Amino acid sequence: QNPDKSWEDYLVGWQDEGISFAEMSRRCKAMGHDCSPSSIKTVLDLPLVIEKAPYAPRPETIPPEVYPALRQFVCDLYMEDDEITMSRVLQNIEEKFDLQITEYPVDRIRKEAGFVNLTVRYGHSVRLDNRQLRVDWCKKKIEEGCTFRHHVFTDESMIQLDPNSRKVWVMSTAREVRIKSAFKHPQKVLIWGGISWKGVTNLVVFHECCRVDSIEYCRILRDGYIQWESDTHSSETNHSSCKTMPRVMQRRQPNNS
Repeated sequence: QNPDKSWEDYLVGWQDEGISFAEMSRRCKAMGHDCSPSSIKTVLDLPLVIEKAPYAPRPETIPPEVYPALRQFVCDLYMEDDEITMSRVLQNIEEKFDLQITEYPVDRIRKEAGFVNLTVRYGHSVRLDNRQLRVDWCKKKIEEGCTFRHHVFTDESMIQLDPNSRKVWVMSTAREVRIKSAFKHPQKVLIWGGISWKGVTNLVVFHECCRVDSIEYCRILRDGYIQWESDTHSSETNHSSCKTMPRVMQRRQPNNS
């Protein structure tokens, strides 16, 4: 050893020689400096990579000869139904392998396979009969080079006064903060509106306990669309033949709160 060099000066050279961090730690301890492999990685500005051995359950939990098939079976269950419950998974395992296991091995299998738990996000559902029709319609518009400059796209949205977040971030020492007061039936308002190349339509706010029937829909077109359409496209000619009217709204029963 060179007395003019500190233990940190040797690390780079040892790294170039391909010496493991565990061996570096042992050599540092022999030099009188007690440091762990993780601290050596920090000094060398290397990312801390922890190699975890694959999960292998105890034989009394899952027999080794059964584990590969059971692991693949669990992965297939979650690939087929990502909303399947743990109780249902355990039931399927018992029926197929005649094994009664706890939730822990299944949870380890999920983590090892790369499954994560996320908040569900929903989108519009299109019936099977209409899916191909929509695809064909879109392809036709693309071939025509349609830019939708004379179309109006309308939709409605329910606005709720109170937040309804399903996840919160709190300190681990103050978990009681996640408990929040909420009304059983929060106040909601249904709003109708549209957008187009020329701008946005007037907004229509549904009054309390409103039921969207034929009369109410005519009021929507009168208050939110017809006058706006007349003012917006009054300077254009022959625009009515290439413009779509707002889509028919589905009947719904608003919240009575």
